[in-house]
Amino acid sequence: MNETETIQKGRASLNLQQLKYAVEIARVGSISKAAKNLYMGQPNLSKSIKELEAELGQTLFSRTARGVQPTRAGEDFLGYARSILSQVESLSQLYRRDGAPAACLHMAAPRASYISNAFSAFAAQLSATGTALDLDYRETNSMDILHAVASGEAELGILRCQDKHAGYFETLCEENGLHAEVLWQYSMVLLMSEHHPLAALGEIPYHLLRKYPEIVHGDLTPVLPAEQQTPSSPLHSANRIAVYERGSQFDLLRRVQGSYMWVSPMPFEVLAREELVQKPCRTENCYRDIAIRKTPLGQPGLDFLRALQNDIASLVQTVPVVK
Repeated sequence: MNETETIQKGRASLNLQQLKYAVEIARVGSISKAAKNLYMGQPNLSKSIKELEAELGQTLFSRTARGVQPTRAGEDFLGYARSILSQVESLSQLYRRDGAPAACLHMAAPRASYISNAFSAFAAQLSATGTALDLDYRETNSMDILHAVASGEAELGILRCQDKHAGYFETLCEENGLHAEVLWQYSMVLLMSEHHPLAALGEIPYHLLRKYPEIVHGDLTPVLPAEQQTPSSPLHSANRIAVYERGSQFDLLRRVQGSYMWVSPMPFEVLAREELVQKPCRTENCYRDIAIRKTPLGQPGLDFLRALQNDIASLVQTVPVVK
């Protein structure tokens, strides 16, 4: 089925392009932004949505002070549309043009070096066998990860949360029909240059960090309901540098004197390559990383998850974690 072919629903004739239009409008909350992302004129996009609504006999979007929002009927329609588009994409990517099977894995994860390092090794191993690749690796925050898996955009997600918020995310997973498996629990460690003034200490007291700049991921604060929001003691400091992509953090740690950041335990090979060290610092903030999925994983997903669990087992042997 291509985008010019149609799906019959009673007397309505829907095409896949219309489904994509509706999903993109809902994603960005704006017809003008969606038109820009879709490389088309806003009048043409508005016309297509009006024709779709006329075919369905339902109003899918309403204009509010916050932008374009799906109506109740629109939410129902978008759920089916996302599912159809995901299935069509999976079908089209299952085989390459030459008929050779492709290794397909779309996943979303926090910005964690141990996960990205495992994914890179996994992709390299597949590529070395001559296997065709259809891999998608997205780093984002926990709420976006949950939504990506729930909507079918990602087959596998690695959800990160503090232990005290685990119940909230477990409820969200249940409400969205997601299977969740705790990969491990741990305390964050301090990451810094091997030349940092505190690098020689075995365990770093928190009060010694006050005069040093902290590097933080500026877009990864989890969205929690008001009753779940509690002070994140002692993380984070007011003396900070916010970054929005992980590649720059290592360069900043090496070049900005005294800088540090809180991270999940890191593989030794990454520390050695980047000339960094990780140090324990006693805090009350314990975390857990949770693998989530909506449907059974394909073989590539199972293979990656197995490799990631092996890497975690190695990390557990080298850093203090919550038992």
